[in-house]
Amino acid sequence: MNVTYARDGEVRDTIKKNTRIKAILPIGSLEQHGKHLPLATDSIIAEHIASIIAERLNALLLPAIGYGISYEHEPLFNVSISASTLCMIIEDICRSLAENGVKRLIILNGHYGNEHALLSCVKELAKKYMDRGILISSITYSLFLEEPDHAGENETSLMLAIRPDLVNMDTVGVVDELKYEGHRYKGEQSRLDSISTSRITLLPGSISEIASDGVIGNPKMASKDRGYSLLEEISANIIKVIEEVEHMYEQMNSSSRSSSNNNNNRSKVQDDLYMQSTEDER
Repeated sequence: MNVTYARDGEVRDTIKKNTRIKAILPIGSLEQHGKHLPLATDSIIAEHIASIIAERLNALLLPAIGYGISYEHEPLFNVSISASTLCMIIEDICRSLAENGVKRLIILNGHYGNEHALLSCVKELAKKYMDRGILISSITYSLFLEEPDHAGENETSLMLAIRPDLVNMDTVGVVDELKYEGHRYKGEQSRLDSISTSRITLLPGSISEIASDGVIGNPKMASKDRGYSLLEEISANIIKVIEEVEHMYEQMNSSSRSSSNNNNNRSKVQDDLYMQSTEDER
């Protein structure tokens, strides 16, 4: 259910019928994506994947947070928020959802620059709200790509499948191999290059240093068919992860409740033995 277009009664009835209902929160960014893709590319992709997942899991689809942590794109255009601001927004959303009976929040992240802040945020919130039975998890879709890029073949293919009207392939010129050096190899070398690229691009201004046009990857290789294939593959894998995370969470809760009950039983037995001992002494 897309809550943006739903009515109060519809949402409350849905929550009442399913006490374990999940809310999917897409998070993206507002930053340059070369000359051929719109600034909101990350948000558009995240929201679309989230909509597929929400439909298949009968979950609530929340409106996307369209701003992220994009300092790595300076001096190219970006509108960024701090990690603390992003976490505060998520915490307020999480708390509000819980007050409305939704205790499972899945963050679908579309911008790699948000990844580390989100993981840290989730860790803190999980600890803070543990006693309220709230499950919060963050998943970055690009982790399911063999070779993540920025405005390259993958992102461009996804946008061609989702919003082809926003893709201007006429502006894609000759691609300098140096600008996607970390993605032109296969196998172990490609994996190591991708890891190196993912580390360096956490630094402010790093993207423009690596690629003056802000593109990492080869958008000329993009196709709508590849985009459709990626959407299916990514969505299916994320659903598997969500289901596994929820299963493990339920097991942990069950184990915790069992341990708590055992402790209570032991305490009661000890109290009974103490009372019996006291009576015997009398």
